[in-house]
Amino acid sequence: MNIVSLQISPTDQGRPLGMIAAERLGEVGQLAAARGGLWIGRRRVDATTPATGGETLLVRLPPAGGYCNAPLTLEHIIYEDDDLVVINKPPACYVSDTPWDTHGSVLAVMRRLLTMRDGRSPMLHLAHQLDFGTSGILVLSKQPQANAPLQTAFAQGLVHKRYLAVCAGHPPDTTEVITGHGRAAGGRWRLYDKTKIGQPLPDGQRIKLAHTHLTVRQQYSDAALVWAVPRTGRTHQIRLHLAALGCPLLGDERYGGPMVVGGFTLSHPLLHAAELTLPHPTAGRPLHLFCPPPPLLLAVIAHLQEA
Repeated sequence: MNIVSLQISPTDQGRPLGMIAAERLGEVGQLAAARGGLWIGRRRVDATTPATGGETLLVRLPPAGGYCNAPLTLEHIIYEDDDLVVINKPPACYVSDTPWDTHGSVLAVMRRLLTMRDGRSPMLHLAHQLDFGTSGILVLSKQPQANAPLQTAFAQGLVHKRYLAVCAGHPPDTTEVITGHGRAAGGRWRLYDKTKIGQPLPDGQRIKLAHTHLTVRQQYSDAALVWAVPRTGRTHQIRLHLAALGCPLLGDERYGGPMVVGGFTLSHPLLHAAELTLPHPTAGRPLHLFCPPPPLLLAVIAHLQEA
């Protein structure tokens, strides 16, 4: 992500910040203002916000790939009732707002789709998160009264998830990976020895437990299709645990995964949230959800089976 700093002069006092960004940066500034990429300090500001002389306007621009709206349609909905909408999230899109964009996330696009369908804007709220590259089941609430029960279910371990993962190498047929988890001094997520769980980190947080159950579903010559069941919900947990076994996800460049498999060039880790069970937030009944993997993951599996 690129950040451009613009100093607000006294002569700009009271003028819309979006106009200033457009004048100084041209089309890219105009687009950044329209997509929600204007900030004063740590506060996102609207394009119509009046400028204050002496302040610094930060224009946050997208990564090299540019702006991208989540490629969602109503056909991605796999379950819906008065309280919930559950979608099969495509890979390579953000689920919530980024510092440079408030328009292209799964949440923003789904809100627009439901507004067009129903004629009113829904009060959508993310019940949990999926990484940019991860596809699969994503639960959103449609009613405020569903939020607290959903948060409680996730916090108390009442939600059970199972992921399909395609990794390099030969992982154990079945294994429990138990480690510590937290940020390194540089800010990136990393694993720690489990004996360090509870110890403080430089950012003031403490090392937390990370626990994943892994089962090989199919072993190929130099890769494997794995069921991954996270017992805890740490950021990048499955990715980190497979990498720690020497078997990083295919497409996971950050953690050492191969980016080319056969004739496929991968742009994201091959990780798919395939199954999820949770208590319905208002009815209380168990809700069992399933969704198929995206085409690229299926194509890579087919290639590995033939290799």
